[in-house]
Amino acid sequence: MKLCIAGKNQIAVNATKHVINEKYISKHELYVCCNKNDDGIDSWQPSLKLYAQKNNIPIYELENIYKFDDLIFISLEYDRIIQPSKFKSKKLFNIHFSFLPAYKGMFTSIYPLLNGDNFSGVTLHKIDDGIDTGDIIDQIKFSLELNETARGLYFKYLKYGQELFQRNIKSIIEDKITSTPQNYLGSSYFSKKELDFNNIEINLNKTSFQIHNQIRAFIFEEYQLPLVAGKKITKSVLTGEKIEKKFFEIRNKEIVLSGIDGYKIILSIL
Repeated sequence: MKLCIAGKNQIAVNATKHVINEKYISKHELYVCCNKNDDGIDSWQPSLKLYAQKNNIPIYELENIYKFDDLIFISLEYDRIIQPSKFKSKKLFNIHFSFLPAYKGMFTSIYPLLNGDNFSGVTLHKIDDGIDTGDIIDQIKFSLELNETARGLYFKYLKYGQELFQRNIKSIIEDKITSTPQNYLGSSYFSKKELDFNNIEINLNKTSFQIHNQIRAFIFEEYQLPLVAGKKITKSVLTGEKIEKKFFEIRNKEIVLSGIDGYKIILSIL
């Protein structure tokens, strides 16, 4: 048997560590596939390539593992679409950062906040010919706070994704999993083309809740920060306090505003 962990960041590194530490398989049966942008240097997230190099774990290109018929393949934020027909093995799995069937595809740290959801989750599923459409093996659901940011949500995904991996990897290796087809109700999908990060516009002619959601959904400092009145925003706090409707004032290090319903929002300026 061979196990390949494909992906990036903390979840892929920690999953690889867990497999080694728990000795689920021998080290020479473990492989990794790294994302194209993994340069082998730790940044705000650890590099899977660097970890593999330091621990003498073979790094494979995806095409080189198609031929293995005794392979278990697990995608953990891998950047390539998997085509099952190219694999000899049928044991192909993914941990997706959403509570499927909702939010298949991209930007799962953005859309739940943009839509004002009060929960999200992580899902372990089989990989099929679609994008995040495979049968569900296990899920973890967690709550979203009112002032959650995209960055904060992403770190929750990492935390609960690791938990989901650790509680299922033994069953996957022992081939003792069960799965359930995804429901068509509540199903949604978003592609990479649906957001233009060079043209993010915050519409202030909305309710305070809607304004707040637009802003916090794009707060992820390593990637981007939303602009309000030309100012970079690092935090948005929606209060229950009523003030003047459509209020707007720039202060020293913050912006105080409200939507059409007059509830106070406090924005922190970078």
